[in-house]
Amino acid sequence: MPVAILFPRYDHPAIEERYATWQSETLLRRAAAEMHHYDFDESARHALVDVDAPHVLVVTDPLLLASPRLPERLAAILDGSNAFAALPSSTQSAVPAQRTTLPPYMTLREFEIETTTLQQVDAGVERLTWDVSDPGAFLCRTADVRDLRMTFIEVLKGRDVVISRSDFIHRWASLRGDGRQDLLERIAPDAKSVLEFGCGEGALGAALKQRQKVRVVGIELDHRAAALAKKRLDDVYQGDALEIISILNEQFVWIVGGDIVEHLAEPWTFLADLRRLAKDDGRLLLSIPNLSNASIIADLLHGRFDYVYMGLTCAGHLRFFTRRSIEEMLSIAGWDIDRIDPQELTATHERDALIATLEKAAIPFSKDDLLPTGYYVTARKRR
Repeated sequence: MPVAILFPRYDHPAIEERYATWQSETLLRRAAAEMHHYDFDESARHALVDVDAPHVLVVTDPLLLASPRLPERLAAILDGSNAFAALPSSTQSAVPAQRTTLPPYMTLREFEIETTTLQQVDAGVERLTWDVSDPGAFLCRTADVRDLRMTFIEVLKGRDVVISRSDFIHRWASLRGDGRQDLLERIAPDAKSVLEFGCGEGALGAALKQRQKVRVVGIELDHRAAALAKKRLDDVYQGDALEIISILNEQFVWIVGGDIVEHLAEPWTFLADLRRLAKDDGRLLLSIPNLSNASIIADLLHGRFDYVYMGLTCAGHLRFFTRRSIEEMLSIAGWDIDRIDPQELTATHERDALIATLEKAAIPFSKDDLLPTGYYVTARKRR
């Protein structure tokens, strides 16, 4: 049964968001005869002018990954019901009935494995009346919405929908809105001044200011995130961090970079220049992803290295590190490491299967280097 896809036009200055929309659209194109674009504030009636297919999958969140054959599977579910629309389950939703979880995945290939496995089980559907929440994506009959003079978010309000428990979309969390509780716990509760490069929307700094009396200064490249951070922090500089630290005339007790160093073209000089901004007893706190994580190694053994919106293979990463190259980088930049702690955010089936295979084959390898998803590094400037 032919299904058209309506995908929102989405322009963002950051490569991470732009890539995420390109990837989402590319994956969906494989499963649809027609692909059309619309504006978020456009009426359904106007957006559907050129749509000929009897069913349409409307994407309302461009930052998502869809399980395989999602359009045709939702169309079959909708035609087997008298509901207005069929929805996939999702990682994130304001509607509890739509939320679900899968076994952990760290890469696109692992996501595809887990969602394909989910589709092999008939987990049934759930019927409910939808509210005003954004579903991420929904499928409906084109004829039912062709003449509606409302936006697609408004279309579902008060309508009966069915949610497929066997079909799934991954909706990304905010790359720049994360509160980073993991970093908050590592910053001294008596710190009086903090510089955060790559502060995003300022959530970490806001949490710091709520916890203790502290001056927090942020640096953020994305102007939209910087505008929000300015409402939360004492001072925010919007622009390229390498340029900004060269003109800053202030020293800090803590300098923090949560998953930012790998986004820099020249992190060695950047970290060396940061030393000027650290007080004599100051600390540098970094979080850096681990390229040698077994999930990535397993992907490479299958000929895969897929960039995604955020995570180990974020599309914005310009540099890649292992524990050894992190230690080398800090040494080159003139920092002495106090401690380096492994992060293990999740254990995936593919990761554990690779490690089990290596152990069974008696192939020499460093398990301690394959397990971490990244590292927390605390350092002090060399005198």
